[in-house]
Amino acid sequence: MATTKNHEEQVELLQEGRIGYLQFVMDGEDAEDFQEWCRSHGTDPSDESAEFYVEQTDIARMERQAMDDEDYGIWN
Repeated sequence: MATTKNHEEQVELLQEGRIGYLQFVMDGEDAEDFQEWCRSHGTDPSDESAEFYVEQTDIARMERQAMDDEDYGIWN
C-alpha cells in the first residue's frame, strides 16, 4: 500500500520545485475533480492546466472562507 503524503508535505515539495503542479494535484484529494474540470474545459491534464486549476480553486476557497468569517462576525 502506497503512503499518501499529506497536503503540507506536497506543498513543500511543490515550493521546492521537486514536483510539478500536475503531480501535486494528482497526488492530492482533488485529483478526480481536476480530471473532471479538464474534461469540462476541453483541456488535457498538464502542469500548466494544473497550476491554473490550483489558482482558481484557491481563490474560490479564500472567497468561501471570507464569507464564512463574515457570518461569524470576525470581520465586523
